[in-house]
Amino acid sequence: MEKNRTSLWDPLEANKIKAIRTLFSKVYPESEYGTLALKITGYWISMLKKVWNHKSRKVQEKDRAYDPDDPLSRISQNTLVITYADSVYERDKPTLVTMVKFLDEYFPAIRGMHMLPACRIEESRFNDGYFSQIERSRIHHRFGTNEQFTDLMERYFSMTDFVLNHVDIENPRFQEYIQGNDAAGKCFFIFSEDDYRERLKNGDFDTVFRPRPFPLFSIFRRQPEDPAYAGMSQAERVAEMGQRLKGKVNKDIPEPVISLLSIFNKIRNDQMLISEDYRHITAFRSCIEGLGIDPEEIFTVSATQEVQHTPYIFTRAIDTPEELLVRIGYEPEVAVSVMRTYLPADPEIFGKEFRALTTFSHVQVDLNTSSLEGLTMLADDFSWYLSMDLSMLRLDAANFAFKKWRTSCFGLPEVSKLMKILYLSMECVSPRIVANLEVNDTLTAVLKQMSNKEAPPPMMYDFHLAGILPAVFNNREPMILPRIFELISRYDVPESSIRFSLAESHDGKSVRGSMDLLTISERQSLADTVAAGGGKIKYKSVPPFRYAEEEFIDFCRQTGIDPDRTGPVLFEKGTAPGELRLRPEVQSEEQLLAVLSGYAEQSEPAEQAIRFFVNKVIHGREPYELCTTTRDSLVRLGDQDLEVARFLAFYTLAFALIGRNVKSIYFNDLMALPNDHEKLSRTGELRDLKRTKSEYLKITELLSDRSTFEGKVAPGMNNLIALVDSDPALHFRGSEAEVIGAQKGVPLAVIYNHCGDDCSLAVINVSGREYTGDVCLPDTCGASSKELYDNISGRHVKISGEGYIHIVCMPYQRMWFTREKVTVPQELLR
Repeated sequence: MEKNRTSLWDPLEANKIKAIRTLFSKVYPESEYGTLALKITGYWISMLKKVWNHKSRKVQEKDRAYDPDDPLSRISQNTLVITYADSVYERDKPTLVTMVKFLDEYFPAIRGMHMLPACRIEESRFNDGYFSQIERSRIHHRFGTNEQFTDLMERYFSMTDFVLNHVDIENPRFQEYIQGNDAAGKCFFIFSEDDYRERLKNGDFDTVFRPRPFPLFSIFRRQPEDPAYAGMSQAERVAEMGQRLKGKVNKDIPEPVISLLSIFNKIRNDQMLISEDYRHITAFRSCIEGLGIDPEEIFTVSATQEVQHTPYIFTRAIDTPEELLVRIGYEPEVAVSVMRTYLPADPEIFGKEFRALTTFSHVQVDLNTSSLEGLTMLADDFSWYLSMDLSMLRLDAANFAFKKWRTSCFGLPEVSKLMKILYLSMECVSPRIVANLEVNDTLTAVLKQMSNKEAPPPMMYDFHLAGILPAVFNNREPMILPRIFELISRYDVPESSIRFSLAESHDGKSVRGSMDLLTISERQSLADTVAAGGGKIKYKSVPPFRYAEEEFIDFCRQTGIDPDRTGPVLFEKGTAPGELRLRPEVQSEEQLLAVLSGYAEQSEPAEQAIRFFVNKVIHGREPYELCTTTRDSLVRLGDQDLEVARFLAFYTLAFALIGRNVKSIYFNDLMALPNDHEKLSRTGELRDLKRTKSEYLKITELLSDRSTFEGKVAPGMNNLIALVDSDPALHFRGSEAEVIGAQKGVPLAVIYNHCGDDCSLAVINVSGREYTGDVCLPDTCGASSKELYDNISGRHVKISGEGYIHIVCMPYQRMWFTREKVTVPQELLR
């Protein structure tokens, strides 16, 4: 099945080095960036030479054996487990070692591993899942050593994450800037408050796309320039400020008030606070309660922050420090006098405030890839990954890797050129590493990028099944599935470009990943099921009272509403092209529903679509992520054995749909762990519902008990993975999967895969009712065969003369038909 080798690979090939030079000059033209392209090209090429020269002879020999004319030779038909370095742990032992021990014992079929970020982190960070890295080239001490990590990546068909866009605020370079090194600040997007306000006024940030509902910029402080103040503790600085303010009021200003003033702008910015800052809010609230003032007159709760503590922000009535002081009892003229002294002294004592671009989180600062300092930092970190014997490298948050103001700063043309530089760099010194571009977007966006003729990514992360599959099983209806392949058929994706597909990930279920495949009623129904199962829904803030005309037409189509009749009643033209604005007389939920009730059809899907529409246009929010496990994203059945059968059917369908593409499974789904409410209550982070970290003795005890849900799922999942990884019809050189004969009201999902003369037919009952009927076979599947073999039940099924098989399919039963029994190595089975 492998292709014959036709050419040789050589390191640091001149044509590729030349292409890197050319691309840098295009991304950073001299007219705009001066000598940046020249300087970074020299540094970058020097980095590549060091990487190659420092590789072991063993790895160099593997690299030289690579055939550049056959990029798919880098792929293996091994399902990858998506795991954290500490998904399973033992006390006082490196978690990487425990991980291997656990997989070897309970999941011998796993021969691929996607290790999520494992480099040095601050473990107390909120909302990052280890993606907020302090250093991107050193394994976190609790997980193990760089050498242990390197050995692990060499053992498995492996992938790890290179977080391109940002680093943690404890990153040494960011801390250098805070400590006074101005040059270090050029690694990031940093603005003084005055500069920020001027750019805000000019509209520089108006169209920037943010994937989270948090502030785009977070406020930080530098160390005071005066060494005397720099050496002080926070309490000493507050006391110093108290001395400066003496005489401005009849008695000393309480220290908690001064402490709160020092973080006033952070609170007003509605940014999540690290614990050192949040304690000032707690102390202030206690202080004013002692003065007989109700803190609820000062604070409200943020609608966007997602933190363990209560996310207090100021009420709308408080926009300035003077207004705060008045609210706690100071006369207006006194408040003005206090602040006239306080404001000039604030940067001197507490350090100058500045704003840093934090696209993803308040503790993750974006790397500036338009500066020499930022680019050299990128090169240094990238070199560590290039030096390893990896199979794949996920380029995390890749579409955010280049920023230009007055644009979306997402997926800009420069990004594809920067990614091409990374691809070429791998080809120069690490040809066996496949670049996997991570873009959490619709399948349409993924396919469009993969079919880019100028710089098609070798591999792209593919999120759509995480939302599609629960919808299929909850609705007991496979008719959604043909939409996937109809969409795929529209794009001319090179055969050498392949998807990394998942049915579940470490993050919440991306609503965006399936937006182009699910209707709004299906999306609302899924959100309702997730909430009923104890999951949490993250909402994205959108401008209320506005709606895109194109979206409204789609809403009308799904609800049976005539847009020509209803549109003028609800909307008037907005100021932006294609924008509709609600009329003044329909700006409440009751008013809007009253209008819609006279036009919409009466059905459950229409009712769900209307709720989605009302939430978005009136309340300015729509679901963007569903935080739940796979197990709890499915409607409760009240029968453990039936739910176990459904879970295995879920992944049987997932793997069949993924077909030739690289398959994956999230670690906790190997044994169908449920929502982790205990961890959520401990951390407050919604995604932690599905980020259970399992103590080795406890999880092995659970899996050893075959009466538990997890104990029943685990061996079935292992053996399913062994089957799909051994079936030659699912080889990566094969064809895209096909949905066969989907019919309304028939609960069978029938998926056909083939590669050369090998073919397989997966038949999955997605409902809880028995189904008896005929399944028509593709010509290539039934040709020259009289029967098919079901690799799951171990039974043969006769093929009729008309080319169909007759089956009786029990609730959630799954069948995996091939002409001959798939040969599965016994050591992979349990």
